Amino acid sequence: MNNEFVHAENSVFFKQLDICCKKVALQVGEKSISEWKNSDYIKLSALLHRQTKVHLSENTLKRIFGKLKKPTRYYPQKATRDALAQFIGFRDWYEFELLHPVTEKETTPDTFLTAAPVKTKSNNTFYFILTFFTILTVTGIYYVLSNGEVRNVKLLCLNPEGKSPHSAIFKLGIKGKLSDKLSNFIIDFADGSLKRSNFSDSIANHYYETPGRYFPLLYHKNAVIDTAYVYLQSKGWDIISTMQNDSTRVYPILKKISAAYDYHVTSREVLDAGVDTSKTFFVSFANVRPTEISADNFEFSAYITTSAERPGVRCSQVDLVVYGEHDKHFLSIIKPECTVWSSYKFSEVQKMGAKDDLREFGHDLTNGGQVKLRVENQKVVLLIDDKEIFKTKYHSPIGKLMGFKVIFAGIGSFKNFKLSDLKTGQKF
Repeated sequence: MNNEFVHAENSVFFKQLDICCKKVALQVGEKSISEWKNSDYIKLSALLHRQTKVHLSENTLKRIFGKLKKPTRYYPQKATRDALAQFIGFRDWYEFELLHPVTEKETTPDTFLTAAPVKTKSNNTFYFILTFFTILTVTGIYYVLSNGEVRNVKLLCLNPEGKSPHSAIFKLGIKGKLSDKLSNFIIDFADGSLKRSNFSDSIANHYYETPGRYFPLLYHKNAVIDTAYVYLQSKGWDIISTMQNDSTRVYPILKKISAAYDYHVTSREVLDAGVDTSKTFFVSFANVRPTEISADNFEFSAYITTSAERPGVRCSQVDLVVYGEHDKHFLSIIKPECTVWSSYKFSEVQKMGAKDDLREFGHDLTNGGQVKLRVENQKVVLLIDDKEIFKTKYHSPIGKLMGFKVIFAGIGSFKNFKLSDLKTGQKF
């Protein structure tokens, strides 16, 4: 459906949206939507992006959930509905619709998902009754959750640390009696792949191919109930190439970089690794290892040169990833005309160019530029060629620095790499 707003007569669409929103709310927590505050929408925005890679601002979510009342009912675009459906365990909105058929006779609107009606005595009586039964429903759900099987189940990784690549083995840690089927417990491996596994057997295995720090999620009937971590270190600087829209393979580039002045690869080396260089590809330089450097108080700088225009590469982006103990920082610098593809994340604070104005990150580095990222007491400043282009702050510390990654679209390079702790001076 292309229109952002759907005519009020199409109540079937809104009923299905209401059902989806209820399931999303149940997955986030036990609190009723009517009790949600701004922080709850910010939390949902972060969870959605973490799980689906789609950014929905808190204001957009408020419109979807009916927090911002308007005369015309808001109906989100399909990409947004796909993200909501994926968040609760469906492949897309189409699959959700198939499994939640609604007829016109079932289209009584929900209280927290409709524009404010004209208040009459009969309306007040109707909504009192509906609210009463909603409270009963929420209370019943809370009772089931608080007395059911999910509170005594944890996600355990038997071998969470290792080198890349790595086969991680997961199992459920259960205290007491498990009063539900194992198949109702599902794990999302949180490495960008679409693969999920349930615990129909006693364990679940997953093959992680690239260095990084991952936080897999355990679901019970579409609700997140626990998380764990997987930490894959690199062997110094690992260089790995990937191809767009191919999540099944990676292409290691067998080139050793220790303390080289110039971090780079050639087209020939990428081609020899098995990459079709006539299509869109990415090259990452990853140095993932534990340090005592604070990921909330550090400074990074390097002279970065992004890819010249080539087949499959027009926007010449570079991504910087800072892995922390509890979360990560991420930013994407890209040509000015391509900022719709840019994004950033600093702990819980994140935005995407498809939804937000990220012109600050629009810079052409094909001829090179000095990039500096400074994070001090959770305040972020980004400079290019000694000019401040962006700043923000976040609230949730991410702990010690556990690794750093530079990702280029196409063939890029960097030199004069420096990263150190602002308080202790310790160098990476």
